[in-house]
Amino acid sequence: MEGLKQENNTEKLYLQSLSILYVEDEDEVRDQLTTYLRRRCRKVYTAANGKKGLEAYQRYRPDIIVTDILMPVMDGLIMAEYIQEISSQIPIIVTTAFEEPRYFHKAIELGVQQYVNKPVKLPTLEQALFKCARTLRAEAALKEIEERYKVLFKLSHIAISVADVESEDKSIIIEGSDISQGTEGVLVDCNDAFLNLIDYQDIDELKEHDLNIYSLMTDKSAQVFNKLVKKELLVRGFSSEFEIDLLSKNNTKIPVIVQLILRYAENGKPIEIWGVMRDIRERRKAEEKLRLAAQVFESSKDAIFICDNTNKIVSVNQAFTQITGYEFDEIIGKNPKVLQSGRHDEGFYHLFWADLLSKGYWQGEIWNRRKNGETFPEWLSISLVYDHDHEISHYIAIFSDISDVKTSEAHIEFLANYDPLTQLPNRRLFIDRLDQAIKTAAREKTRLAVLFFDLDHFKTINDSLGHSIGDKMLIEVAARISDCMREIDSVSRLSGDEFAAVITDITDIGDVIKVVKKIIVAIRTAFKINDYELHVTISTGISVYPNDGENYEILLKNADTAMYCAKNSGRDSFEFFSASMSTRALERLSLEGSLRKAVENEELLIYYQPQIEVNTGRIVGMEALLRWPHAELGMISPEKFIPLAEETGLIIPIGKWVLAESCRQNKAWQDQGLVAVPIAVNVSAVQFRQHNIMELVQAALLETGLKARYLELELTESLLMDCSEYNVTLLQNFQQLGVKLSIDDFGTGYSSFSYLSRFPINKLKIDKSFCDGTPGNKSNASIVSAIISLGHDLGMVVIAEGVEEEKQLNFLEAHQCDEIQGYIFSRPVPADEMEALLKKGRIKLSN
Repeated sequence: MEGLKQENNTEKLYLQSLSILYVEDEDEVRDQLTTYLRRRCRKVYTAANGKKGLEAYQRYRPDIIVTDILMPVMDGLIMAEYIQEISSQIPIIVTTAFEEPRYFHKAIELGVQQYVNKPVKLPTLEQALFKCARTLRAEAALKEIEERYKVLFKLSHIAISVADVESEDKSIIIEGSDISQGTEGVLVDCNDAFLNLIDYQDIDELKEHDLNIYSLMTDKSAQVFNKLVKKELLVRGFSSEFEIDLLSKNNTKIPVIVQLILRYAENGKPIEIWGVMRDIRERRKAEEKLRLAAQVFESSKDAIFICDNTNKIVSVNQAFTQITGYEFDEIIGKNPKVLQSGRHDEGFYHLFWADLLSKGYWQGEIWNRRKNGETFPEWLSISLVYDHDHEISHYIAIFSDISDVKTSEAHIEFLANYDPLTQLPNRRLFIDRLDQAIKTAAREKTRLAVLFFDLDHFKTINDSLGHSIGDKMLIEVAARISDCMREIDSVSRLSGDEFAAVITDITDIGDVIKVVKKIIVAIRTAFKINDYELHVTISTGISVYPNDGENYEILLKNADTAMYCAKNSGRDSFEFFSASMSTRALERLSLEGSLRKAVENEELLIYYQPQIEVNTGRIVGMEALLRWPHAELGMISPEKFIPLAEETGLIIPIGKWVLAESCRQNKAWQDQGLVAVPIAVNVSAVQFRQHNIMELVQAALLETGLKARYLELELTESLLMDCSEYNVTLLQNFQQLGVKLSIDDFGTGYSSFSYLSRFPINKLKIDKSFCDGTPGNKSNASIVSAIISLGHDLGMVVIAEGVEEEKQLNFLEAHQCDEIQGYIFSRPVPADEMEALLKKGRIKLSN
């Protein structure tokens, strides 16, 4: 009795946390019972009929339903049926004054918790409520257990699988060899950790493929698994831990440690096998690393030995035996001192140990002795190994026999000081020898000469015939220069096709001149390389100590300056350094600096010279010509600064700007409605060799919106000398783009015209030098006439530049020259003046 009272108190407390929906059509009864219920539960909702009761349930979702049966609109049992479709477990108490069996049977079918007769006896109703509370509390407890199960099972980081022991009355144990084909061991559940381990999304995906626990293992693992199920799991209800390989979705092997647990039904019959698994891939990797480390130790070509903290050898590898001659049994337990060669004194070993103990490692070259007594050099690295207490536990030493390295050091030393191609001293060794020669000359009050050589047009040979031919020529040049020098003099290859020499103990400058002339003559002699007979000349600059400098830097620089003067004087000659050369070099350096600033500050200008159709006087084109208005020197001639820009590489940014600005200006004039004509832009050889000229042209056209047919690129003949597939393809691509191509200064370059048939040229430009003197100069007149005929025969437009006199114009018109460009019509003019000319569209010949 006391237990029942305590249980009722527990349910009474639990009832106070619940909500009740009370449905009754009699107002008085409803009000009275509502007051009673409100004192015993958390919340009471009321309704006057079944329809209102259903609506109230859908809105409030109470924990318990108390309802009358017979009510207008919808009776209580119909309402209860609808509610149970929504929530089948909700407790329902029926109150009624009618005891007809049909109501009672219907209530039982609906699973009504309690059937209370009217008038309602409150103790009976109270016990019914307690019964409902017990049911709800039991369900809540079950739900809590399920939630705990979800946390422990579903959310666990340990992979867990649950397999059915019986499937279609078959045992989990599979007899025979074909385990993977069995239907036993069907997976009934698993957690996310297991799914993640084998790369599946959910258990439904496993079930769709009819996968059982065996099909997720390798064949070998399935055999192990089956054996442990039979011998351990079914005998004692759990297994010992064992290793198997699972198979992931893409059949990758996943090593795991598994323990099996057998779950029984209430009747003691086994129903499920739980597999608890730990991923051991990282452990396998660590084991593999250890295995590899052991393999590296044994297979290393470097000798390795390990000593304990008493410096006794505890392990050596095969390479140690091969290098030293000591077998494993002979060296184990010995001190490494047995290898000492005797070449190093006690001071060496004292520093060795001090370094090793202070830094934890030592490496360097050391000489040791093999078992047969032979000494050899080795490169040794020793490291300290510490235990958990940071005490030295082992020494690990690795060394390699560097006997071969020592043999090759002499060769390395040679490469450090000599040019490998010509075998001559390189710049480093030459400077050292020159510096020593200067010190000797200063001490003995003698003179010496520095010669700086550079081959003329050597780049043409390299570019056209290839570097292998060029290298063979450089070897021969080095030999010829050396043959012309005394044995006591030093000859060097500085870089590329630049050579240098020093002649010491000079008594007469004439002796230097004789040597230089001898070298020039020697280089002039034809070079027979492979099947080629090649010709090259050499330019030489000479500086003399102490007149032209007192250290190697100044002497070399001045000899270099003199060499450039020799090149500017026509090449194939020599020049002595003079102060005026230095002045010119400084002027050139100053001009280079000013040009760089002009480029950076956008001080360069583009002038435009119209191109006139001979028969009509119409402007049919124009050429963009670069101008440099210097703040102090005035307008600087392009003939002076363009070569400088090409030598310094400034032509690259300049050319890019000229191309873009010319396209922009031409498009601007067209947008104003002026006559649309092509604009010709000169392309430097330096630009052409950058191999990005196509990208620059496309970018300029795209950014400015100028159509390709209104751009003309002027190329020099020297550019077209290289008929490589790259150049042919490049110019064909320009033609496909719509850009016009012309040859500038035609006839002044190389005599071979084979490129005319290979390249898609639109226009030939007759150089001014051929137009000068026509028609009086018969040779020039013949050349001009021939170029016009050649151009027309090849379907090209021919234009003459530099036309200044009317008689020249008449001659060109008589020989059907297509276009004219020159002072007779217009000088190159700024953009505003060119705009005025385009507005006219024609230029009349001035009287």
